[in-house]
Amino acid sequence: MDTSIFLQHLRSYVSFPDADFDEFLKLLVPLTLRKGEYFYKSGEVPRYSPFVVQGCLRQFILDESGREQTILFNEEGNWAGQLGSMRSRMPTNVYLQALEPCQILGITIENVDRGIALFSWYQQYFLKKYPADHARLLEAANRLKSEPPETLYRELMESRPSLLLRVPQHLIANYLGVRTETLSRIKARLLRG
Repeated sequence: MDTSIFLQHLRSYVSFPDADFDEFLKLLVPLTLRKGEYFYKSGEVPRYSPFVVQGCLRQFILDESGREQTILFNEEGNWAGQLGSMRSRMPTNVYLQALEPCQILGITIENVDRGIALFSWYQQYFLKKYPADHARLLEAANRLKSEPPETLYRELMESRPSLLLRVPQHLIANYLGVRTETLSRIKARLLRG
């Protein structure tokens, strides 16, 4: 598995000696998922926090009526884990499903702790990354509730165009909280400009 995207990700937050990367990689497990396969499901305590090396995953929940609600898409270069669930050993309420074949580096909560104890740079990374991700997720959730779908779709076009090419339209519509037909109308309006 090519781990250069993981190295680049870590280095975007912290500096560390080259030799440390190979040692740190020993704390992670290379995993693969087939399209449609679940990494974890609601009601489970995830074993690993996954870093996406290749592929695209979808996080979703089931609402009170049992309908799926997509809450996040995780592409290459991102974590998709439920560290809170792993740390507390409480089952997650989230499903994580591969939308295409995926290559993943998984880390257990025990190895997160080992990494923090062994590598001061990893502790620094963790202290920078985790709060920033949490704040970003809260902001995204608030925007999904407060912004019009057309605005959100336009932002996706600008910030994550690759996502719109690789994810089926019905899942993008689900993420935006609209019907597929509504998304088609939004796209047509934006094309007309």
